[in-house]
Amino acid sequence: MTEPRRLFDCLQYHLDRKPLPDMLTGKENGKWRTYSTEEIKQTVDKLSAGLLKLGISCGDMTAERRDKIAILCKNRPEWIMLDLAVQQIGAILTPLYPTIGVNDLEFVLNDAQVKMIFVNDEELYHKVFSIKSRVPSLQEIFTFEHVANARHWKEVIQSSTPEFLSEIPANAGKIKNEDLATIIYTSGTTGTPKGVMLSHRNILSNVLACIPCFPPGKTCGV
Repeated sequence: MTEPRRLFDCLQYHLDRKPLPDMLTGKENGKWRTYSTEEIKQTVDKLSAGLLKLGISCGDMTAERRDKIAILCKNRPEWIMLDLAVQQIGAILTPLYPTIGVNDLEFVLNDAQVKMIFVNDEELYHKVFSIKSRVPSLQEIFTFEHVANARHWKEVIQSSTPEFLSEIPANAGKIKNEDLATIIYTSGTTGTPKGVMLSHRNILSNVLACIPCFPPGKTCGV
């Protein structure tokens, strides 16, 4: 790979050139936890395989038929890993502010026809659960923190099998530079939230344009 063409290509690009022992870092149980490039790649692939096993798909690759997965979460390494996992199987991630109001949350989940959502903690789990019956498309709620009676995100990783891992390259191969990568909803201050559709090219062009601004040797694989 001479240059990344899709956002999720950046992980393999980095792994091939300059993998790090601490590519991502986050706090777990009050202590800092680092994730190496290799560990992130393994986790992303297992997440992708688990999502495929749970029925998430790219459909016919139209924006309407590709499955949508929402995330309602603070900044944490798991966000990045989930985003990359969703991207490389052709589904679409829809990120939401943790402070979103219940009415706007219900609107967005229905408007995007979200099939699965990952939330940060117990508070956000209950926020989503309170409207789940009014969102027909929503099948599963997973949590990053352990929450009583809720499904933990590592269940998705544990669902991974060699069969579904082997399907990832074929799914990734369908995704082009100009294909939709994410739908980001506005805050809705002038009405109901509106979905902004961004392609891999939209975001990746900004990433590549920023590389010259960093000192040599301080960018991913450069």
